[in-house]
Amino acid sequence: MKTIEKIIGIILVIAAIGFNLVLYRTEPTTMVDPNDNAFQYALVDRTNQVWNYADTTCPSFFLSRISCHASLLIDHWVPNWAEGYNLPYYYSHIPQILIVGSYRVYSWIASVLPITQLSLFQYYHSVIYLLLCFFPLSIFLSLRVLKLSPLTAGVGAFLASHIATDGLYGLDQSSYLWRGWGLSSQLFAAIWLPLAIAYSIRFLTIEETRRTRDYLLSILFITLTTAGHLGIGMMLFLALPVIAVTPVILKILNQEKWKTILRSLWQAVVHTIQLALPPLILLSYWIIPSVRDSIYHNISFWDPVWKFNSFGAKDVMILLFNGELFDFGRLPLFTGLVLVGIFAVCISHISNGLDAPKEKSHSLIIYNTSNTLLSPLPLLFLFYLFLFFGKTTWGSLLSLIPGMADFHQHRFIVGIHIIGLLLIPVALSWISDTLVSSVCGRLKRICKHQNVIYFFVFLLFSAGICFLVIPTTVKYSAYNDELIVKGNATFETQKKDVEKLKNTLLELQKTASGRVFAGRGGSWGKDFQVAETEMFMYLSTYGIPTVLWLPETWSLNSDIEQYFREDKRSDYELFGIRYIATPKTLEKDKIQPFWKYRDEGESWVLYEISPFSGFVLASTAPSVVSSDKESFGNLIKHWIQSDYPEKQIFPEIRIEKSISRVFIESKLPKFSMLDEATYQTPDGKHHSLFGEPPVYEKPWERTTTQKTLPMKILSQSSEGDMVFTANVEVTDSCPTCVVILKHTYHPNWKATINGKPVSPLSVFPFYTAIRLEEPGTYDIVFSYTPSKEKMILLFISPFVLLGVWVTTKKIVLMHPKKK
Repeated sequence: MKTIEKIIGIILVIAAIGFNLVLYRTEPTTMVDPNDNAFQYALVDRTNQVWNYADTTCPSFFLSRISCHASLLIDHWVPNWAEGYNLPYYYSHIPQILIVGSYRVYSWIASVLPITQLSLFQYYHSVIYLLLCFFPLSIFLSLRVLKLSPLTAGVGAFLASHIATDGLYGLDQSSYLWRGWGLSSQLFAAIWLPLAIAYSIRFLTIEETRRTRDYLLSILFITLTTAGHLGIGMMLFLALPVIAVTPVILKILNQEKWKTILRSLWQAVVHTIQLALPPLILLSYWIIPSVRDSIYHNISFWDPVWKFNSFGAKDVMILLFNGELFDFGRLPLFTGLVLVGIFAVCISHISNGLDAPKEKSHSLIIYNTSNTLLSPLPLLFLFYLFLFFGKTTWGSLLSLIPGMADFHQHRFIVGIHIIGLLLIPVALSWISDTLVSSVCGRLKRICKHQNVIYFFVFLLFSAGICFLVIPTTVKYSAYNDELIVKGNATFETQKKDVEKLKNTLLELQKTASGRVFAGRGGSWGKDFQVAETEMFMYLSTYGIPTVLWLPETWSLNSDIEQYFREDKRSDYELFGIRYIATPKTLEKDKIQPFWKYRDEGESWVLYEISPFSGFVLASTAPSVVSSDKESFGNLIKHWIQSDYPEKQIFPEIRIEKSISRVFIESKLPKFSMLDEATYQTPDGKHHSLFGEPPVYEKPWERTTTQKTLPMKILSQSSEGDMVFTANVEVTDSCPTCVVILKHTYHPNWKATINGKPVSPLSVFPFYTAIRLEEPGTYDIVFSYTPSKEKMILLFISPFVLLGVWVTTKKIVLMHPKKK
C-alpha cells in the first residue's frame, strides 16, 4: 500500500506541474508586458547592460575583474525612471544576475548546438513561466519534509496553484499572469518559502531528530527566499521565533515542570538566533546598507494607504469568512479546509493530552511524530493573520519591528496563503480519516481493510475538491490567454513602427542623451499605446530614461516629477527632458511651440527640445533646508511653480531621519520643515508654507557690473549613465555657486574637481551637486560608485559565517540528555 501511495503521490505532483505547463503555455509567448513584469524585465535588461559595461571597463587582472564585475552587478544606477535611482542597492538583484548569467550561458550553448535562440525578453518570461509551473513541487517537498504521506503531499501539490483572490497580491495566479499584477519578484521568493518554513520547523521543533542536514537546508532556503524578495524574507524571519516557541507553548499546556519549560525556552532563543544569523550574515552586504540608508528610500503618496497599513482586523476577518482570501468567486472550500486543518492539528494535541489510545492513524496526523511537526502551523496562520491586520489595527506597535516602517503590510497575505496551502491537505486527510474511523467503528464487519477504504475515500474527497476549485483557475487563465493572443496580434501590426521609435531613441542616448516624455497616464499618454501597454511604459522597459511613469516609487524624485508642466519649457530643462514622443493623432493645441520636430513613423512623432542644456547645470544654492523624507513634497512643488528655477536658485536640501532637531550647521540662510505645510526659521518661529512662502535668495556677492551667474558649463559628456563629466569655468568669486547633476542624490554619487575628491550635496528638487566657489577652469566628474562597504561585507561574510559555525556547532546540534 505504501508503494502505491508513493507512486500516486509522484503522479499527482507531476500532473500538477503538467497541468500548469499546459494551462499557462501562452505566458512565455507574450511580446509586451502591461504590468509589473515591465519593471522587472527592465531591471534584467539593465543588469545585462551593466554586465556589458563591466566587460569594457573592468581591469583585465582576474581577481580585480571578478571584484569589479560583482560590485557593479550588485550596486548600479538605473536611469529608467524618476530621474534615476540605485534600485539594486535596496531591491532584490540576485534573481536578475542569475537570469542574465544563465542567459549568457544559454546563448553560448545555442550558438554551438541546434537550439532555438531566444531573446533576453523571451528567456526571462520562460524562467518565470517555469517557476510558476513548478511551484507545486515546492509544496510537495515541503509536506514530505513535514512527514506527511506521499499521497497527502501529492494532493497538496495539485491544489497549490488554485488559490483565488480579488487581486490581493498573494500566491494566486492573479499575482503572476499577464492579465494580473506580474509580481515575478515575489515568485522568485515564493518558490523557496515553503521549503524554508518546513525545514525550519524540523530543525526548531524536533529535538530528537535535529540534524546538521536540516540546519544547513534551513539556512539555504531562508537565504534563497530572502535573496528573491526581501519583504518575504522579513516575513520568514518573523516566523522563526513563532516556530521555535511552539514546543514551549505545548509544554506549558501540558503542565510540564517549569525547569523543563525554561530549558525549552532557552533552546528556542538560542536556536532561533543560530538559524537566523547565517542568512543575515550572507546577505549583510545588501541588508545593512539598505537599512542604514533607508532615508533615501521614498514613501510615495502614489502608493495607496492600504498597502502600508493593510485593511484592519474587521475587514480582514470579513475577507476571511467570506472566502475572499482563498476562494474569491467560488464556494469557500479552501477557506473551510484551512480552518479544519487548524482544528485537526489542535485536536490531535488535545487527544494526546487526554491519553487517548495511541492507535496508528491512516492520515499520519494523529498520534505520531508528524503532529509535532505540524504543531506550529495553526500558530503561524494566526500570527500572519494578525500581522495582515496591519497598522490600521496595531498602529505604531508594528513600527517597533525593524524594517516595518516602510513595509507594505498587505503583503502578509503571502504568509497566510503559504501556511494555508500546508494546512489544506492536512484537513483533507483528517476529514477522510475521521470519516472512515467513525463508520468503521460502527460497521467493523465491513471495514476489515480500513487502510484501503481510507485510501479511496481520501482520493475521492480530494478529487471532489479539485473538481470544484479548478474551473475558477481555468476560467481566469482562459481569459488571460485571450488577452495575450489579442495583445500579441496587435503588437505584430505595430512592431516595425514601434521598434523604429525605440531604436531611434536608443541611438540618440549614445550621442545626445536626454530623458523622454511620452505623455501622462492621465492625459494623452493613456491612449498612446503599444498593444495594451502605454508607450511611456514600453519605452522605459528597454533602458530609455523616461519621466512620469511610476513602476517604482523609491526615488525621492518619484513624487516630485509629477509637478512637471508640459506647457512650461523651463520644466523640461529642470527634469532633463530632451525628447517628446507623441501619437500622430495628437491635437495641435497640445503640441507646444518649443517642441522641435525631429522624426516620425506611421503612428508617432518625435520632437526635441533644442537647445538642450544637458544633465549638468550651473546654478546657485544660497540657502539650506532640512526635512524628513515625507515632508518636503509641497515645498518642492511651491519652488517649481515659482520663478526660482529660472533664476538659477536651487537650495540645498538635507534629509534627516527626524526633524525634531531644527538647527542646521550652515552659514547660509536656513530653515527646517516641521511637516508638509509648516517650516521653522532659526529664530524658532513657525511659518505656513502657503501663507508665508519661504525666501531662499540672498544674492551672492558680485561686482556692480555683474549681471549673470559668474559660472558656465563649457562642455559635458556621459558614459554608461553612471559617469558624467563637465568642463566648468568660474569667472568670479561665487560663494553659493553649485554644479548640479540632474540625477537623484544618493551618497554613492561621488565627485572630483580636477581629480580631487569632494563630497556631493543634495539640492532641489532632489539632485546631486557640488559647490564651486573660486574663479578658475575645472574638470568635474560625477560618478556613481558601487559601495565599497558592500564588497567588504560580501567578501568577509563567508568567513564570518564559517567562524559562527565552528564556534556554535555543538550548541546547534545540542540534543537533550538521555535519561
